[in-house]
Amino acid sequence: MTGEHDEIVVMGGGIAGLTTVLALRAAGIRARAYERAPVLRAAASGNGLVIWHNAVLALRAIGLDTHLDDIGAKLRRYRFRSRRGGGLADWSVEDGARRHGAPAYTVSRPALHRMLSELVGDDLVLGARCEDFAEDTDGVTVRFDDGREIRGPLLVGADGLRSTVRRRLMPYEPPPHYAKMTACQGTTRMPLDKVPAGVFVNTFGEGSWFVYYRLGDDSVYWDAVLNDRTSRRLGGSARSLGLGTREALLREFGHWPAPVPALIQATGEDEILPVDIYDRDPVERWSTDRVTLVGDAAQPMTFNLGQGANQAIEGAIVLAQCLSSAGDDTAAALAAYERRRIGRAVRIARRSRTNGVLSRRRNPVVCRSRDAFMRVAFDRLVYRKTYQLTMDTDVGDFPLHPRMSKSS
Repeated sequence: MTGEHDEIVVMGGGIAGLTTVLALRAAGIRARAYERAPVLRAAASGNGLVIWHNAVLALRAIGLDTHLDDIGAKLRRYRFRSRRGGGLADWSVEDGARRHGAPAYTVSRPALHRMLSELVGDDLVLGARCEDFAEDTDGVTVRFDDGREIRGPLLVGADGLRSTVRRRLMPYEPPPHYAKMTACQGTTRMPLDKVPAGVFVNTFGEGSWFVYYRLGDDSVYWDAVLNDRTSRRLGGSARSLGLGTREALLREFGHWPAPVPALIQATGEDEILPVDIYDRDPVERWSTDRVTLVGDAAQPMTFNLGQGANQAIEGAIVLAQCLSSAGDDTAAALAAYERRRIGRAVRIARRSRTNGVLSRRRNPVVCRSRDAFMRVAFDRLVYRKTYQLTMDTDVGDFPLHPRMSKSS
């Protein structure tokens, strides 16, 4: 054993874990993140994401929102369209920014991860794979697979969808739920006249859909999403014809509205990342007296609301706020954290799953009905309810503990 200390142990060096360390630091609480990946680039996955208003406000609570200007691009509009051509809905993100007092950003996930890791600095330890932990009345002892042991007053599992910490807390839980979707992600370059800045475009087909937007470095992120039946059909066809992923995607999306085919064509085969999408059924508790979860370890969700990373950021700030307000009463702090987070995380995860079910429909009649509904209701009813759901957070208004100071 390396000896006891008073640093909170955060297991996981992704967005959730790094934000947790920074939030705790801002609250005057010592913490260190332990990441199983041996090198930093292996700790970041995926390509692009949107940091919505709610997560920007959460980062503002610890003085980190201004860093997004360095790595992100402000999002102005969110457009929905049909692959047959024609718009379905057009949302003003700028109106949401004015209403809630915070912009939304499109960012490269690796750039966000790099920014957070640089801010965390030496409080990130790589090549540390958690094997087990033991909780007692005074703290938690964590054992790594190389025999090392560390001890802290609290363990935060921020180690993702297949969290070791969660598995130890919930040993009889079933495996993650496959959402019957596979996303093929890529980034490429495209002129501004083909892909305008500040616009998120989501195009719906039958059993597949395609999103794209510009990132802060002026590259374009795209995501070709296939339901399980379409993915199996496309994969079988590709194998029989000896096609790579890019050529297979062009068979599916090659006749879609511009610039969809051009984005796929401009992306190298080795730059396309297929990702199977998973979530978990909600739980009523995710903490003990000295162990808790944050991010995907707590409530993994599909990407259909674009809130996975955003909820991880929110959860990290709320956890820090609860710990800073409760003094030495760790159990009370974690109970307060659960009360503030579980209901909200469950609502968003369930809505995200429902949206995924609607998006992956492939029956032409059902899809035409979906498109008709979107033309009539999305710009009013769904726009309002989506903002209400994602902005139903008290992070921005929660009073900061006197010890909590702005970070640089």
